[in-house]
Amino acid sequence: MRRYDLISSLVFLACGVAIAAGSLPINVGTFRDPGPGLFPLITGILMCLIAGGAFAISWLRSGSAVREPPGADKRLWHNKSVATVVIMLLYAMAFEWLGFVADTFLVLLVLFKAIGGLNLRASLGGAILTTAIAYLVFKLWLNVQLPLGPLGL
Repeated sequence: MRRYDLISSLVFLACGVAIAAGSLPINVGTFRDPGPGLFPLITGILMCLIAGGAFAISWLRSGSAVREPPGADKRLWHNKSVATVVIMLLYAMAFEWLGFVADTFLVLLVLFKAIGGLNLRASLGGAILTTAIAYLVFKLWLNVQLPLGPLGL
């Protein structure tokens, strides 16, 4: 597992460097007067810091403490990852049809329950709370036009 952590952190480090370097030709501006390149520059720098920290932790970790027996755990992680990607694709496809509130609630409920392994009460509470906060932020605070769906929400 240590090898995969090292490789993935180096890939993210390279992506962070590429994002930061790619933002430099764009007008970065200042914090008081930000240009279009400031957000990608900050994103690239943060990505480099996080990936560098992950690399350092993986490098310093002893190899014997990290060994995991091969088997069901890797398959389970793989299946959850694939399921999450499929769920997110279905979310995007049903967004206009179901509307923001219904689609977001259903997807979060499935993610919390099936992928996250939470009980039904926690999954319902988390889905309702997260959907409500997202609705308040995007619809009421930022005035983003969201699809209504069949329920008119």
